[in-house]
Order: sequence, then C-alpha cells, then structure tokens
Amino acid sequence: MSINIRQFKVTTIPTIEVNDTMIYYESRGEGAPMYVLHGGPGLDHRYFGRSLSGLEKIRELYYIDLRGHGKSSKANPKTYTLETFVDDIEAIRMHLWHDSIEILGHSMGGYVGLLYALHYPAYLDTLILVGTPAKHTKVKGYYALKAALIAVNMKYYLQYKQNKTIDKKAFAREILLKSWPIYLPEQMLPDYSDYIRSLHNLDIFFEMQQELELFDVSEQVFNIIQPTLIIFGENDPFKEGGKFLKNIKDSRFSVIPETKHMPFLEDEMYFNIVVREFLTGKIL
Repeated sequence: MSINIRQFKVTTIPTIEVNDTMIYYESRGEGAPMYVLHGGPGLDHRYFGRSLSGLEKIRELYYIDLRGHGKSSKANPKTYTLETFVDDIEAIRMHLWHDSIEILGHSMGGYVGLLYALHYPAYLDTLILVGTPAKHTKVKGYYALKAALIAVNMKYYLQYKQNKTIDKKAFAREILLKSWPIYLPEQMLPDYSDYIRSLHNLDIFFEMQQELELFDVSEQVFNIIQPTLIIFGENDPFKEGGKFLKNIKDSRFSVIPETKHMPFLEDEMYFNIVVREFLTGKIL
C-alpha cells in the first residue's frame, strides 16, 4: 500500500498532506500519543471541546479532522471511505514518527479505529470506542426520528421538484438539528444547535450514508488483539449494536449512567475516570 506524505508549508496551523489531501490536527497534553477521531459524517473535532482534558496529564491527544471534515480539505468524493480514513491515520502516524499509537474514536471515528486495529495491528497499543456499534443497525428511537423528519424530507423534495436541485448542506443541517433528541439531552440543545450551524462541509453527510450503512465488522472483532475499552451512554441509541464488540478478546464494556450518545460531554468527570482507570489501572 503506497501512501504519499509531505508536510504543508504553513506555520499557523498543524497540517499534513496525505495523498493530496490536507489533514488538520491539534495536539494537547503530554505522554504517549492518542489519536482522537470524531463522529459524523459532516462533523469535526470541535464538539469534543475540553471534555477530554482530564486525560492530558497522561496522554498527548491528537484531535484529527478526517478528510472532507472541519479544517481538513475537501477531496474527491470517491475517497470519502472509512478505508481511506484508516490509511490517512496511518500516514499521519508515519509522518509524526510515532512508533505506535492509541485511538479514541467516537461513533464513526470508532469505525475508523476498529478498521485500523484490523489493518495495522502492529502500530496500535490500545483502542477506546465510544458510542460505536460493530455494525450498522436500526437505532433506538429510529421511528420517532423518522416521523420528525417527514416535514424536512418533504420540504427538500418540493425544492427538487421546483428547481431540479437540492441545497444539500441546508438539508443535512436540518436533519442534524431535528435529530438531537436521540443523541443528547435537552439541556445541551443550545450548544449543539450552535455547533451544527457552524459546520460548512456538510455535503459529505449524504456522500457517506451508504458507506456507513454497509459497515459491519461483527465477524472480524475476534481478530482484534489490543486492549479495548467500549463505552456507551446508558441511553445511547446505538448501544444494542455494540454488543458484538464484547467478542473482542481483551475488552471491557462500560456504561455511563443517564447519558446518551455523547457521554464525554454529558458526564465529563465520570467519563474521564473510566478512561483513566482503563489506561493506568488506577483512578487518578
């Protein structure tokens, strides 16, 4: 597998060019490198905020915007695949001269983490999966969500009938704004809404839907050898699909009470305690 890497000549932001695509990242903390991979499609690293700061005394966290997301550049839509994202992560590891890495992946970022564990096991020390199922399944609350989206779908259907085109970014934004009840509690809605409205690269939301729907490593997780921490919120709509991950040989399953799909935001203290204990064997 050939991976072309060269450093972008910029001094203001850390970027790496991977196969002609600029990848943006931010690093914080000290210690062994842990790559933090966001969910999506269409989101970016910013929604983590400072919720993982409790890990920065024991790990150097690398918050990465996957290609086509956030401050990373757009690319050929044909390259918007989980496999390409995995190769990008490996290219970043090579460029940064990290002998090995740890991965903390949330939702879709966990898909990337799972595939990295299967494709590049020699370079992965530990894997942390948050709100990540082993395969795409119907989510809890799906039918209520589908009902809530009927008006949105009709609006853009009529737009297409009239103009023969659809504003995909606006369409994706409205879907994300309407979907919040299954992902996070009501008190987080204002911040979540502001964040969704700040996103720009939302075309990828539709371009990757089939890719996510076809994701399934439920029969391959037996081959993952790294110590793996699996975290779900108690009310995460994807929790049912996470049961297959228990077949990872060296895995631990943890549930954060009274949280949904973003437990690191909903109960930051508990989340950090669980991760620190997994990484160090003690509560720091």
